[in-house]
Amino acid sequence: MAARPRIRRRANWPDNLHEPRPGYYTWRDPRDGKTHVLGRIDLALAIFEAQEANVVSANGKVSKTLSERIETPRETIADLLEKMPTAGVKKSTIDSRKYRDRIICATLGDIPCMELTTKHIADMLEKFEAEGKMQWAVQIRSRLKAICRRGKALGWMKENPADDTERAKVTVRRRRMTLADFNAAFEKAPEVAPWLQNAMLLAIVSGQDLSTIAGWERSFNVDGHALLKRGKTGVRIAIPLELRMDAVNVSLAEVVARCRATGVVSKYLIHHVRKYASAAKGSRIKAKTVSEKFLEARRLAGINDEEAPTFHEIRSLAKRLYMAQGNVDTKALLGHMTDAIADLYANSRGLEPMKVGINIS
Repeated sequence: MAARPRIRRRANWPDNLHEPRPGYYTWRDPRDGKTHVLGRIDLALAIFEAQEANVVSANGKVSKTLSERIETPRETIADLLEKMPTAGVKKSTIDSRKYRDRIICATLGDIPCMELTTKHIADMLEKFEAEGKMQWAVQIRSRLKAICRRGKALGWMKENPADDTERAKVTVRRRRMTLADFNAAFEKAPEVAPWLQNAMLLAIVSGQDLSTIAGWERSFNVDGHALLKRGKTGVRIAIPLELRMDAVNVSLAEVVARCRATGVVSKYLIHHVRKYASAAKGSRIKAKTVSEKFLEARRLAGINDEEAPTFHEIRSLAKRLYMAQGNVDTKALLGHMTDAIADLYANSRGLEPMKVGINIS
């Protein structure tokens, strides 16, 4: 039996749109035959809604209309990255952010800001996690949260899709340094570099970070104190030169005197004592070089396991030794502004048992 011919005025109507009564419209879902009421609305609106419903029933989603696409801002994530502020930010921080931004741009750069979703970000982070790069996943997520906040501030985004992603769980595998580790590497240090023992002593007595040790100038010692400014946080610290670490039986004044007794005129306490092709005698030792030379000394000492500590772990060892010594404000010494960070460096990561204190009266 032939199909009933379509009424002429309905010839251009979309499929599944029906008018059971004049001016009253319905739409029948072709997937299950269920009828949905549109009601008494304008024919143009009924046709529009039926067309959208047909697309959904066929494809499962509706693309944006031309008017919606015209009205929606088209700035992309790549455009937003160029709008990230840099005023007042240290060069080293800017450089590290640029590296992360290149990775973000390569993956998400072409996506319009208004169309960036949590799934886009989650998919990107999952790739890092699948490769075991948990710390990278944490850093990229943190950067994306800042980028999306900037997008909201510019009016390019309505929400921050990075907020709803989960932070990767980072397991710290690097173990803390023991005093035995330090002493073993210290003994081998002269075989690696003539200045390495000085750098290690300066680090363990002062409790300062690698970049501060490498950039420590003679002029920093004023009126019986070492006046330092941490490059990472900008915190200023005044350390008495009389500070003594009992565990290694040396004071900061003695370490400074040892560094200056190399027979080489230098602006820096840790400096080259011989001329090299790429460095003049008396020039500063780069932080990266200090770290690499310490690793060599550590390996010569037979400390080769995958979880072996780096030069930076001397900082935590200094805090723990001074805490045991009991007469030093370690939070101020390490330049920590919060108790949380101070506690982080005090944590031995299971290396030492928790000691139970008792008060015997």
